[in-house]
Amino acid sequence: PINNKVYCANYNSNNMTVIDGATNSVITTITVGGFPCALVYNSISNKVYAANALSYTVTIIDGATNTVITTIAAGNYPQALVYNPTNNKVYCANSWSDDVMVIDGVTDSVITTINVGDYPHGFVYNATDNKVYCANSGSGNVAVIDGATNGVITTIAVGSYPCALVYNPTNNKVYCANRISDNVTVIDGATNSVITTIAVGSYPCALVYNPTNNKVYCANE
Repeated sequence: PINNKVYCANYNSNNMTVIDGATNSVITTITVGGFPCALVYNSISNKVYAANALSYTVTIIDGATNTVITTIAAGNYPQALVYNPTNNKVYCANSWSDDVMVIDGVTDSVITTINVGDYPHGFVYNATDNKVYCANSGSGNVAVIDGATNGVITTIAVGSYPCALVYNPTNNKVYCANRISDNVTVIDGATNSVITTIAVGSYPCALVYNPTNNKVYCANE
């Protein structure tokens, strides 16, 4: 939003495309690591972070100049990122090492690494309570991380192979798509307890929140 740009991670070509938001034209292409599969934007420091799954790295890009600031080592197969604007931190899920790396948004140094469940696959940030939710696909649960202390508050059992999360700030709820059990778990953001489980279509794989009508949409493969 600061420079009106859109970034696209190109998984098989090991780069990312920068698009002008006004003209829809390509500004440049930036070489990153092997198989970039997730991007997140740091609105405070105007940086873009790319998780490079097969080079086990995170590339950090200057949002103004489109140049690489640095590349830092991550865990095994980093494939999800989320940004915490309250504490200016970036979280990176390392799926094959079953942990989450916390990156300082100012210094781009690793603050700590948090052990979570098996095969962490997706994130969402709860701005109301300053929590990060991590869907652990291999263990069928969601780890709740304190955004201030980086400690795991609790782990919530959900359905089989949770793979996507979305946050509803209107009602302070988190929705978790469970790919193998064909349902969505609704979590209370204040208490971290399961409110209900909703049957959806086959292989739910993505969620999005509509703030205008207070609805959540689930894509079923």
